[in-house]
Amino acid sequence: MGLRNGSLVCDYCSSTVFSFEPFQIAWAAKDSSDPKAGFSYITQTWQEIDDGENKGCNWCDVLWGEIPFWYHRKKEESPMPEEAFKITVGFEKRNSEDEIVLKVTVEDDWTARYQVRCDPDENAAALIVPGRMLVWQVGSPRAFKLASDCLTQCTLRHNCPKPQETSLPTRVIDCSDPEQPKLVLTKGMQGFYAALSYVWGEPQPHSVCTTKLSTYLESIDIILLPKTIRDAIFCTHNLNLRYLWADTLCILQDSDEDKQREIPQMCDIYRCAYVTIIAASSWKVSEGFLHNRKKPVETLLPFWCPDGKLGTISVDEDDRPMSSNEPVNRRAWCFQERLLSPRTLVYASHTLQYQCQTAMSEIGDIWNHLPSTRQGEMRLPDMMVSHTPSRTPSSNDVEVVLTAWRSVLRDYTQSAVSDPSDRLVAISGIAQLFQRWWGDSNRYIAGLWERDLSTDLLWYRDSPSYGSLVTGQSIAPSWSWAATIGCIAGGWDKRAGNVIWEVQSCNAIPVSDNHPLGQVKGGRLIVRAIMRDVTWDPAEPELFELKRGCVSVTKTGDEPGDRDEACSIRSFPASGAADITVDTGLAVKNSDQIKITILPEPNGMPTSASPVEYANSRMCIGTLRKKALKVVNIGRFFITNLFLKLVPCLVRRKNAHTTGTAPRQPSTSHQITSNDTNENDIQVEAMTPQDHSTNTDMVVASTEVVEIGCVHSGGEPDHMGSNNHTKTRQSNEIRVPSKERERHIGYGYFDYDTGEIGADKGKAVVVGSNKGENPSHLTGLIVIPAGITGEYRRVGLFHVHGKSYEDEDEDEEAPHCDIQSWLNTPNTEVITI
Repeated sequence: MGLRNGSLVCDYCSSTVFSFEPFQIAWAAKDSSDPKAGFSYITQTWQEIDDGENKGCNWCDVLWGEIPFWYHRKKEESPMPEEAFKITVGFEKRNSEDEIVLKVTVEDDWTARYQVRCDPDENAAALIVPGRMLVWQVGSPRAFKLASDCLTQCTLRHNCPKPQETSLPTRVIDCSDPEQPKLVLTKGMQGFYAALSYVWGEPQPHSVCTTKLSTYLESIDIILLPKTIRDAIFCTHNLNLRYLWADTLCILQDSDEDKQREIPQMCDIYRCAYVTIIAASSWKVSEGFLHNRKKPVETLLPFWCPDGKLGTISVDEDDRPMSSNEPVNRRAWCFQERLLSPRTLVYASHTLQYQCQTAMSEIGDIWNHLPSTRQGEMRLPDMMVSHTPSRTPSSNDVEVVLTAWRSVLRDYTQSAVSDPSDRLVAISGIAQLFQRWWGDSNRYIAGLWERDLSTDLLWYRDSPSYGSLVTGQSIAPSWSWAATIGCIAGGWDKRAGNVIWEVQSCNAIPVSDNHPLGQVKGGRLIVRAIMRDVTWDPAEPELFELKRGCVSVTKTGDEPGDRDEACSIRSFPASGAADITVDTGLAVKNSDQIKITILPEPNGMPTSASPVEYANSRMCIGTLRKKALKVVNIGRFFITNLFLKLVPCLVRRKNAHTTGTAPRQPSTSHQITSNDTNENDIQVEAMTPQDHSTNTDMVVASTEVVEIGCVHSGGEPDHMGSNNHTKTRQSNEIRVPSKERERHIGYGYFDYDTGEIGADKGKAVVVGSNKGENPSHLTGLIVIPAGITGEYRRVGLFHVHGKSYEDEDEDEEAPHCDIQSWLNTPNTEVITI
């Protein structure tokens, strides 16, 4: 087996797949909907393929790379010398009618794709194959000509906004002599200009400042400028444009006043530029972007045209660099600059690309493909690019624009800012464009839109971004996504289609009146909503409902015989708004008086090891009555599962403590119903049966002296039997297992790492539910106290799920919440976040 003079393939390959008729079958596959379409054949042996590759057969070289890859996946060894393989060859359209790739399938199992290109000079294939050789010399005269051609073709053929003379920015760089550029104060001049988007990456000591301005108006020493700025000046000149706008030379870097004036103009600066030059591949300003790229490795193959002419194509593996990996696509400022620009020249890592509102392509190619949703390729809706937005948007237009904003947030929040306070500033130009489209029908509030505020507030941090979390610094209200650093998702969860809470007001205070859509120095969100006590596991996203608050039920009677029937029941309902009912199983007579008091929640804090509650409970030691107490419902949410039987004991507390013990914390109570005119008041504290035995979860906090007996109005005990039982009892802090006191109700998604929140319990503020008569899902905000009474700060988002308690087959560990009990909460609260 050998190669003919000048041949690109060996005799065997030339007589099979690269003969005329088999090649036409492969070429016709591009118009077929059958994924297996193409020309199939059996190769020579693996030993012959190896020999062909060594002798320079380019097709054997392709097979030599693909067959072992498939073989290792299947058999984890190398092909045997005598083996032959089934290969299917076909062409395929991708992205658009004009992009063609070559498919190579091994044994109907593994498919590799190769980009197909050709040299347009004296090549018969150039009339049929749209792809062109990659331009890797991006600073060459040919590259500038191809770039200019792209701009011209876009103006003539695309539906993009047409470039037009416009008012120049306050200052621009005159590039008419690229060796001696200078600054120009435009003072209302009209013209065309290019804008530059790049990564600083390092300080620029020769940026314009107040003291250098007069000198730079005369001339700028080109040697002092970093390579990226020099390349941008050279590029502008070779695109036949006179003026360039670059922030480092056109904004006074030492003047906050000038920044406050110029930064709000960023929307118009990039939107009105004739073209934006994007130094996409440069990590820092000293690197430049006009250097040659890596020359691609191309494999030449014969190409039989349908008319019988023989041409040549070049194939290379489809491994173009991902645009999201370019340095410029990791910077928040650069994201805004690209998105606002109607036309861009992207100096990527492998070549020069042209992107406009209509298409994106590598220069020199005659094919275009629409920009994708991948980071670095997103475009705004066509209706927003118009210079004259419609004042009467349709419902469909509204949905398109809302969706576009959420896509903007997704991509923008994956990018980083060097200064966390720029989080809102670096997107303010895009916000300004959206605000112009909305007009007076919508208001921008610290990154959110009033028209869809409840939905927008349901954002969550999906993953870290290229920045670091902001801690110890207030850069935005806690309810704004700008308060944290990370990729933001959500805000359009269909499970919250029914908004329950009421937003009473939402406002943000801008740092500068000249830049109302930029940095803010404060904000306030006031809502009326259902609130529940919750806690969470610092190591997991699991959310638990806290059974907080204490209910005391006291029976009082006039007859001495009734004293032992009185009781005090302590329990932990989820909210002070719960209904309280007492069953006649407590042996209450019609003449009896019931006093119900809600005591404040204990001060104990959960540990970080387990999301459990600490509660104060009194242990009564002495002779216990055998009469059981049955509670039907106290607090509606928990008592059925928590207390099956309650055993009473008679308690009288003395205001005395043993030496060396910690004093008991005073508590206040909120009385719901009461009658304090009783002559006799007997209080009995109920306990769960397991409290009578040793509880390994108990932690001693203090001790008190307790006398067991009935209390007369004179304060003396009524002896039970012949003895006055005086005991020393312990006031214990009891760690209640989560299964007893807390229910796993759903999941929390936190705005910060849980260790940075500073708490592991707070409030669940219900925003909405899924639509339907019987909602099965609630979502809302997780908040914690902000240090001022009645004010909270957001720390996350929650989802809770409904589930039937009667289904015995359900997993007890699965999250479930009594949705109806939450929705039936009689009282809502007004809070400030």
